[in-house]
Amino acid sequence: MNLSLFLPELTAVGVILIFLVREALRKNGSDVAQGSYSLPALCGTVLVFLALLCTAGTHGAAFGNTFILDPLAFFFKIFFTLSAFVILAMSGEFFRNRPEKSAEFFLILWCTLIGLFFLASANDLLLLFVALEVVTLSFYILTAYLKHDLLSIEASVKYLILGSLASAFTVYGISMLYVATGTTSLSGLNQAFAAGATGPLVLGGILFILSGLGFKVASVPFQLWTPDVYEGAPTPTVAFLAVGSKAAGFAILIRLIFSAFLPLEPHRVMLFSVLAAMTLCYGNLGALLQTNVKRLFGYSSIGHAGYLLIGLAAGKAEGITATLYYLIAFALSNLAAFFVISIVGESSGGHQLDHFKGLARRSPFLAGVFFISLLSLAGVPPLAGFFGKFLILLAAVRGSLGWLALLGLIFVAVSLYFYLSIVRAMYIDAPARTEKIPVALSVKLLLTALVAGIIVAGLWQAPFLHWAQVAASSL
Repeated sequence: MNLSLFLPELTAVGVILIFLVREALRKNGSDVAQGSYSLPALCGTVLVFLALLCTAGTHGAAFGNTFILDPLAFFFKIFFTLSAFVILAMSGEFFRNRPEKSAEFFLILWCTLIGLFFLASANDLLLLFVALEVVTLSFYILTAYLKHDLLSIEASVKYLILGSLASAFTVYGISMLYVATGTTSLSGLNQAFAAGATGPLVLGGILFILSGLGFKVASVPFQLWTPDVYEGAPTPTVAFLAVGSKAAGFAILIRLIFSAFLPLEPHRVMLFSVLAAMTLCYGNLGALLQTNVKRLFGYSSIGHAGYLLIGLAAGKAEGITATLYYLIAFALSNLAAFFVISIVGESSGGHQLDHFKGLARRSPFLAGVFFISLLSLAGVPPLAGFFGKFLILLAAVRGSLGWLALLGLIFVAVSLYFYLSIVRAMYIDAPARTEKIPVALSVKLLLTALVAGIIVAGLWQAPFLHWAQVAASSL
C-alpha cells in the first residue's frame, strides 16, 4: 500500500476532522466562536492543493488496482480543488448574513470534494458507485440546505427522486456487467471484452450505466431536474453542481468509454452524436424564454453538456483533449458568473432578470465580470469559451461529423441572444434599485483572477492544452 497516492485524500480528511472538532467544541459550550468557516476552509483547499502538487508525476494503483493515480485523475483532482476554492469563497459571502447556518454546509462541501477525488481515481465499478453516491447524497443535502425556502425544498425533492432513479440504473448496469464478465474492475472488463465477451447483457449493462451518468451531466433525456434545481438551490450549490458534478460525470464517461467499454466503440459515434444534438437543441432553445437568471443558466448548462458530448462523439485524442479544455473554459466562466449571481441575489433579494437591470450603475465591477463571463460562455473571441467551442467543433469536423459541427455553430448564435439579453438588462435598462452593491476586496481579487483566467486561457492556450493532452494521453 503506497500511502503517498492518498496524500490529497488524507489531507482532505484531516481538514474535515478539524471542522468536526471545532464544531463539537462550540456546541459543547466552549469559547470557540461560530465565526466564519470560509477562511479555514480556504486554507484547507490550499493544503490539499499542495498535497496534490506532491503527487505530481506519481503513477500507481492501490486497493487491488481499484484506485489509480494517473495524469487523467491528477487533472480532475486539480480541477476539483481549484473549483472548490472558489465555491468555498462564494459560500463565505453567501452565509455572511446567516453565519449560524454555515458550519454543516462547509462540512458537506468537503465531503463532496473527497467523493469527487475518489471518482477521479476509481478503477473499479464498485468504488466508482460508492464515490458517486457520496457526491450525490452530499448534493441532495446541499440543495435542500435552506430548509425554510420552499423552492429549495421542491428542488431537492425533484433532485432526490430523479437522482435515486439514476443511481438504480447505474447499480443495475454494474450488476449486469458483473454477471456477463465476472468482474467489476475496469482493466478486468477491458480484458474480458477483448477476449470476446459481448451480447445483449453486456450492451444492456453499459447503456444502464451511461443512463445513470447522463443524469450527472444533464444530458437529454435525463435533464429534467436541471432548471428546477438551479432555480431553487442555494447559489454556491448550483455553482458546484454546474462545474464539479458535470466535470465528474465527464471524468467517468471518458475513463469508461475510452479505456473499458470496448463493445460500445462501434456505436459510440452515433450514440453520442444523437445525444449531443438533442441536448444542444433542448438546452439552448429552452433558455430563450427564461426570466430567472439561475433557471436560464440551468438550460445553458444543458446546452454546454451538448458541446461536451460532441467531444465524446469525435473521440480519439483530439476529441478528449478538446473536452478537457472545454471543461476548463466552462469552469472559469461559470464560477465567475455564479459568484456575481450570488452577490446580486443576496443584495437584491432575487435572481429574476429584473434584479440585474442597471447593474452597471450599481456596481460597474460586477457588471464587467458578468459581461466577460457571459461572452466567454457564448463563445465570443478571444475568450476561453470561444477557443473551447472552436476545438470541440474542429474535432467534430475532423471526425467526419460536419453536420454536428454545423449544428453547434448555429446554437452559438442562439446562445448569444439569451446571454446578451442579460447584458442589455445590466447596461441599458434602468435599475429598479439605486443603492450601490458593496464588494469586499478579497472577492474583487478572486473575481479578477477568474476573469484573467478567462482571458489568458483564450489568448494563450498552450499550457492548458498541454495539460489536457497529457491527461488524455494516459488513456
